[in-house]
Amino acid sequence: MGGIGRRLLAVAIASAMGLVPLTAAASIDNAQADALWNQPQSVSADSAFYMVQAWWDGIARAMQGDPTQRGLDELAQANSDLLSVHALLLQQRTDPGPHPVAVVDPLLASIYNVITGSNAKAPVGSVFSWINQSLLKLEGRGSTDDIVRVLLKDYQAKQTAAERDLRPTSGLDTDALLTANAQRVTAFLPKIKALSSPDDGLADLLHDVDQSTTAVAARHHGNGDGGGQANGNGNANGNANANGSGKHVTPKPKK
Repeated sequence: MGGIGRRLLAVAIASAMGLVPLTAAASIDNAQADALWNQPQSVSADSAFYMVQAWWDGIARAMQGDPTQRGLDELAQANSDLLSVHALLLQQRTDPGPHPVAVVDPLLASIYNVITGSNAKAPVGSVFSWINQSLLKLEGRGSTDDIVRVLLKDYQAKQTAAERDLRPTSGLDTDALLTANAQRVTAFLPKIKALSSPDDGLADLLHDVDQSTTAVAARHHGNGDGGGQANGNGNANGNANANGSGKHVTPKPKK
């Protein structure tokens, strides 16, 4: 191999090695974003015990001494709220009503139906559903729409808290993470809107969620430089002062 060939090979190797950190960083950001959308599900949002779980999780976050980890937990909870909203609306549309208790209900239903000639599907599940629904009414979350409203408001609160608490570390680019997560939320919201109906009263809340998420992306895109500023109403606007006063005109030289 001649001198020119060796130099070209060296340049190629150096270029490839220069791309490795960029690829690795991109993979880390994607993995971190994936983790925020793949948290284990504990108690379903339509369970009366969800409020107890939410209270306990709030205590755990308050006791978290690392603000960055607390911010990640808050962002993960915000995403979980949206996933729960989608699951509840989908269930309301496709499979409403009491659900059978595994093993027990199929056995009891078959015996009950043979004796009475009826078509009961979930006798035990119906009892549990009635108890759960009674407790939900005491909590002020009597309907699916009520639960969804609480979740959408909690999403916005958790998103705001996460943005406040997240701190950049050696292995975490918070601007890139918040931007990537906001983009995923924006892509996911149409799925929720498709399950909503004009009379469920969720349109305004979904609009607020969309606007606040767009504002987060605008604030953190490109590390906050040249990506636009977010005003108090959640709308992303360009930076009007990027070129100084914006109205300055350079005078033409006299002939």
